[in-house]
Amino acid sequence: MFTPTGPARRPWLRPLIALGIVSVVAAGFGVLNAVVDDGKPPEKVASDEGAGDCLENLGTHADPVMFTIACSDAKADYKVMFSATVQGKCPPEFDEYTVRGGRQGGTTLCLTRVHH
Repeated sequence: MFTPTGPARRPWLRPLIALGIVSVVAAGFGVLNAVVDDGKPPEKVASDEGAGDCLENLGTHADPVMFTIACSDAKADYKVMFSATVQGKCPPEFDEYTVRGGRQGGTTLCLTRVHH
C-alpha cells in the first residue's frame, strides 16, 4: 500500500492563486487606462449628429474629417441643417458631407458655414 510522504495537500491554494492572477490583470488594465486616458470625453463623429449640431473639420476641404463641437466654440466650421433626401443630395445652397457606413449604409448631411 502507498503511503504519501510529501507535504499535505492544500485544496484552497489553487483558487487563491487564480484570484491573485485575476486581481493583478485587472489592476494592470486599470493602470493602463489611467495612463492612456487624457481626461477628455470621447469625440463624437459626424454620423452621430442631427439638425442643429455643429462640426469641426480636422481634415482638409477635399478630404474632411468631421467631429462634433459646441456651436459656441470658435473652432466650429459647419452647422448641420438636416439629413439629405432619399437621393442623398442636398439643395445647391448647402454644403454636403457624406458619412459612409452605419445602419443605413451612409448618411449625407446638409451643412451651412458657421460665421463667428
